[in-house]
Parts: sequence; C-alpha cells; structure tokens
Amino acid sequence: MFVYARAMAARAIKVDIDLKGGFLQSLKREVLATLTPEERAVIEVSTGEMGNKPDAVKLGWLKMRTKETWTKQQYTRALNQLMKKLRDELAAQSAKKE
Repeated sequence: MFVYARAMAARAIKVDIDLKGGFLQSLKREVLATLTPEERAVIEVSTGEMGNKPDAVKLGWLKMRTKETWTKQQYTRALNQLMKKLRDELAAQSAKKE
C-alpha cells in the first residue's frame, strides 16, 4: 500500500509541475505582488531549478525563507491552494478581457 500511495503522490506532483509550465507566464505582476511571502516562497520552490530537487531540499529551503518548519503535507496543501487561487485569478482576468 505504501508503494501505491507513494506512486500516486509522485504522479500528482508531476501533474502540478506540468500545469505550471506556462501558467505563471500569463499572470500579471500585480497578481503576483499580492501574494504573501509564504505563497511566493511556495511558487519559487516549486518552479524553476528548485522544482527538480528532492522534497527534503525544498522543505529546507522553505524553512530558510519563511523561518517556519514545513512538512511535505503542508507544502503540498499550500501548493494546491495557491495554484487554485492563481487559476481563479487567471480566469477572472480572462473574463475581464472578454
């Protein structure tokens, strides 16, 4: 069961990373500026060269940036909530354009 759960978690994270490929490019600077420091740290650690690092490295980097201890569950939950928030904001932006 542990192997199955681990495989599912790896698959879910891969999907999130794939979705972010061009996702952040379409957001305006104003939207990114409204994010909290913790939210910006989650974006930074989940994209770019940090996105390919092991989870332990990501969690250590988050601890360094936010001065709080992070668990993998907290990081995953924060990333999912942040991506939903950004998707909603992107949808609102595109609705304003139309």
